[in-house]
Amino acid sequence: MEIMTITATPLVDALTEYARQGVIRFHMPGHRGGRACPDPLRDWLGEAMRLDATGVLGLDDLHQPGGVLQIAQELAARCFGADHTFFLVNGTSAGVHAMILATCGPGDKIVVARNLHKSALAGLILSGAHPVYVRPELDEEFGVSMGVEAATIAAALEAHPGVRAVLVVNPTYYGVTSDLEAIAAVTHSHDIPLLVDEAHGPHFRFHPALPTPALEAGADAAAQGIHKILSGLTQASFLHLKGPRVDATRMGDVLRVLQSTSASYLLMASLDAARAQMVREGGHLWDRALELAALLREGVAAIPGLRTFGRERAGTPGFHDLDPTKVTVQVTGVGLTGPEAEHILRYHHGIQAEMSDLYNLLFIVGYGNTREEVLHLLDALATVAREAGRKASGHRGPAGTLSQENRVRGQVPAAPLPAPMPLPPIPPLEVLPREAFFRPARSVPLEQSRGRISAETVTCYPPGIPVLGPGEVVTPEVLEYLLTIRSTGLRISGPADPELRRLRVL
Repeated sequence: MEIMTITATPLVDALTEYARQGVIRFHMPGHRGGRACPDPLRDWLGEAMRLDATGVLGLDDLHQPGGVLQIAQELAARCFGADHTFFLVNGTSAGVHAMILATCGPGDKIVVARNLHKSALAGLILSGAHPVYVRPELDEEFGVSMGVEAATIAAALEAHPGVRAVLVVNPTYYGVTSDLEAIAAVTHSHDIPLLVDEAHGPHFRFHPALPTPALEAGADAAAQGIHKILSGLTQASFLHLKGPRVDATRMGDVLRVLQSTSASYLLMASLDAARAQMVREGGHLWDRALELAALLREGVAAIPGLRTFGRERAGTPGFHDLDPTKVTVQVTGVGLTGPEAEHILRYHHGIQAEMSDLYNLLFIVGYGNTREEVLHLLDALATVAREAGRKASGHRGPAGTLSQENRVRGQVPAAPLPAPMPLPPIPPLEVLPREAFFRPARSVPLEQSRGRISAETVTCYPPGIPVLGPGEVVTPEVLEYLLTIRSTGLRISGPADPELRRLRVL
């Protein structure tokens, strides 16, 4: 097989050549290179539709690569310092599912950080694995989840002999990283793999001012969302393996079960191109992004009533390092909730934040942003902070949000916001998540759920850590916490009833 330079784009080149040749297509997809597309889809996508092909001659097969896709995956492995890299077209979620399924079978124990993404829960259900949950640290000032301490992982491994793997989220959504080197050392001392949901950290390898990438810190497998931070199309992700603890053949088998047999060549080509872009100019691009993030963080700190944090918190529990391109802005000091501030920015200033929780806004600064955009955001934040006090006559509607009338007016509430509450102890796991998923369930009033076994997950934002998971007992402490959460109007994710009046139990 031809050895290509790491800046090559073999899949992009093969697709471009196929479109250039003007081949008469009697194959899928049905839009025939865009000719059969309805308006406005054809106008929106244009040339891209000609490149939306399938695994015909010369374009290889994701599930049995031996041509351009194999070369593209090998180039990605070299770029990211992996032994093996797999293209993912079902998002980073598919990578998280695959890491669990490749290392754990029914009943096998796996240590899982409690700030797990919902994809990890799906992986537990698919595999039948037995989760041993460990709680990450919390930042009470900002009300958000931090990383996991190595000592916490060590204690779980000592208490649960026979664990097959450890899965952590690194970095967190807010950009905070754990001490992965220490966690890897603890994990490897038990001769088991460290799996990392690195969805928000694919850029770490391309600039020295960013945190250490998971593979360099000792992780055995890492799933990355190239579409989240780099320039891949939505759902385009990588799964990397390094070292002997996760079998690459087994991983390939698992991915053939999980991933679509009609893999999108547009998604895979975007992975090929994003990798080459980082090789060619990643350092320069992240220089610019880091400069813009610093401008935003410094500007926010100068606005009365707003707060943010940076690397000055490194060394506190669960805070080993920070991705500076994630900028968290606490807005409670101006009398706003995060969702209210997000709404005002979006509909009064034309700015969309990445997300909001009760207390904060989160902004992701990337190399696709400009200095003018950051300055516009700072002007908007200053305006929001300045006007908040003058519009304190607004009132909240249901679930802690502004009423529709006050959303239009841009008014904000004067009522004090609830302070972060300590989480209850992780409840006992009575039934494995897989069994809970398949067993019959019924909906009961939340007040009547005490002592019952939950059939669903309940996560409150902040801090974004599940209070209750499928198969877990609704303890008195959990019930009291959930009743309090419901009364304060915090955002709730997971249950069928988002207002938490009812809970599905086995």
